[in-house]
Amino acid sequence: MKVVITRFFEEFLMPGEIVSETGDSHDVRFATATLLMEVSRSDNDFQEIEREAIIDILVKLFDFSETEVNELIDLAEDAADEAHDLYSFTRLINEHYDYAAKKQLVKNLWEVAFADGRIDAFEEHIIRRISGLVHLANEDFVRAKILARESSS
Repeated sequence: MKVVITRFFEEFLMPGEIVSETGDSHDVRFATATLLMEVSRSDNDFQEIEREAIIDILVKLFDFSETEVNELIDLAEDAADEAHDLYSFTRLINEHYDYAAKKQLVKNLWEVAFADGRIDAFEEHIIRRISGLVHLANEDFVRAKILARESSS
């Protein structure tokens, strides 16, 4: 899987973009996409509107084209199928995102959950777990939910 991910980023990186030898600069983008995908699938009712929300979020966050994002989402979906836990993804978030970026990530997770017009208990549970794994304070978890709800209406 790592080879496929690396190949994707080598093909779609903008000219001159610096990538560390470990590939961390793109791994965190992949981790972000996978966490968004995990939320969208957590209620066992993945809808196209949730995929569209993920596309919008990733285009804004990483300045990818829609084609690049669709391929990244396909890879993230495969990774979500194979993932045994969230730790490998949240570890990268903790290593590369500052606190403000983590708050934005959790808000984005809520935006995906709100995309279909309702919050399922499984969606809330997985967002709460991710929020805890990235060490976000409960007040920021709640604030992210409120902001996402307001932006979805």
